[in-house]
Amino acid sequence: LETNSGVIMMPVIPLLWCVLLVTTMDRQEVLSAWGMPMLGICSASLANAVPVGGGIVFVPVLGLFGVKLELGTAFAVATMTFGNGVFGFLSWLKKDPSSIVWGIVPYAVLPAWAGAAYGTYRPFLTPTQSRHLFALFCVLVALVVGRGIYRNGRIHDTGECRTFSIVDDYDHDSGGGTGRRSLLASLSSFCVGLILVPHIGIGNAMTTFLVCTFIWRLPAKKSVVTSILVGGWTSFLPFIMHLFLIRDVPMNLWVMGLPGVYLGARIAPLVHEGLGITRVLTAFVFFLLGTAMLMVFA
Repeated sequence: LETNSGVIMMPVIPLLWCVLLVTTMDRQEVLSAWGMPMLGICSASLANAVPVGGGIVFVPVLGLFGVKLELGTAFAVATMTFGNGVFGFLSWLKKDPSSIVWGIVPYAVLPAWAGAAYGTYRPFLTPTQSRHLFALFCVLVALVVGRGIYRNGRIHDTGECRTFSIVDDYDHDSGGGTGRRSLLASLSSFCVGLILVPHIGIGNAMTTFLVCTFIWRLPAKKSVVTSILVGGWTSFLPFIMHLFLIRDVPMNLWVMGLPGVYLGARIAPLVHEGLGITRVLTAFVFFLLGTAMLMVFA
């Protein structure tokens, strides 16, 4: 797959999108969603450079245009499945496959699927409760990451050369571990799948970032890249449920947003490498705080 990732990204995926467009859309639907490619570029460039998920852009923006939160959630998981889980995965596989920690994936994806399946089928939070919960979550993650940036900046000022990490005693090669680590990682993934993913479509990538950082003790870049991919794969099951069982995925917005998501996912690794992990995480903090304000006041 690593060898053929370039061919899959071009021309296989663009050709498959053309088939999807022709078979599912008419002229009026295309015209009604003309701005979605640009929104897709913005969201995927962010979602595949920092562990926030494209929904952190899509849900608030679609809400400003009057799209109900439930439809925004369906759209977010539909887009993240491809933006992070396919396009972002293939882009990072080609750019830097060593940043993906495969041993963590089962503990992040499978429990989140279990939680998301139940939460999607039987949602138990109101839209307002979901927005406020996610705002609190964003602020807490921003504080944790901001502290890590500040601490690493002070280490750099002393002249010490080391890999950027939010925690002090990081394990560069971690990817498996004790039963306690596995259990904590699985419980965290299940909870975010149950609470955040079904109600607001985002939170899985950020939770995986925290799990990679504080439970598996990974350096920042591996935590970021692994959580980006897991965010997409976690969205797959709720996407299938929204598409075939609940049937509330806004198809015109989703299909028209995919080209932008594709381009954004290709750009993101270059942005990540060009800016460096410190600037990427600094941008991450600002986006988290901005999203928290949107969730509370918009």
